[in-house]
This record gives sequence, structure tokens and C-alpha cells, in this order.
Amino acid sequence: MRFKLVLLGVLVTLPVTVITWADPVVQPIEQSEGMLMRSKLKRSQHVLEGLLRKDFRAIARGAKEMRLISEAAEWPRARDTVYEHFSAEFRRQCNQLEELAEQQNHQGATFTYLHMTNLCIQCHDYVRDSLRVAEPRGRSGIQLIPSEWPEGSG
Repeated sequence: MRFKLVLLGVLVTLPVTVITWADPVVQPIEQSEGMLMRSKLKRSQHVLEGLLRKDFRAIARGAKEMRLISEAAEWPRARDTVYEHFSAEFRRQCNQLEELAEQQNHQGATFTYLHMTNLCIQCHDYVRDSLRVAEPRGRSGIQLIPSEWPEGSG
């Protein structure tokens, strides 16, 4: 009898355990965005460490991971032409950094990394400075101010 109870307990808890392992907790997009940005920052630090150690495999791996994170990310904000430019340029520089690391071009990789870091700062400045609080509509009452106004408005 005791064996049957233990077996029943295992059979009941096993599917719950498998379901819990299989389905990760879904986070709100705002938290996901922060995780993705922190993940890109961590990969950027790996690239910097690779540059300091002349570890070209670490540089290439970090650049590739940053590009993949950037491609996978769907940021919760309006996408205008300026933001799209920053995003495309970031991915282009990740590709270039990866290629330079594979060529073991330390000076080129260093220059590209510095340029990429500057691009990140400019993009964050743009995104932060182009947002304004609007009347509550859409996402959290935040609305992107367009970089170009439509013809005839004003």
C-alpha cells in the first residue's frame, strides 16, 4: 500500500515538474528589454576584455552575440528612421568587429569597438531625449517625438 502511495505521488508531481522546467516564466516586455540591454552590455565587456588580452576568439564571440541579441530584440518603442539607422549601424559594426577579430586585426577591432561604444551612447541619448510624456494612450503614456514633422503640420 505504501509503495502505491509513493508511486502515485511521483506520477502526480512528475508532470508538474516537467511542465515547470519546460515553460520558463514569461516576463513583461519592459523587464525583458532591460535584460537584453544588460546582456548586450555584458557581451560588450567580454569584447573589451578580449581586446585587453588580445583574445580574438573572445572578441569575435562577443561581437556575434551582441549582433544576435540586437537582431532578436523587438524593443517596445516606436521605430523611426533615426532609430532604425542606429540599429542597422550597430549590427554592421558587430559584423565588422567579428571579421576583424577573425583576421586578428587588433588595431582595427579596437577602433571598431570604440566607434561602436560611441554609437551606443548616441543611440541611448537619442532614445532617452526623444521621448516625452504624452496623454495616456498607447504604451504607458509615452510617445516618440518624430525627428521629422509631416508636411503641412505646424
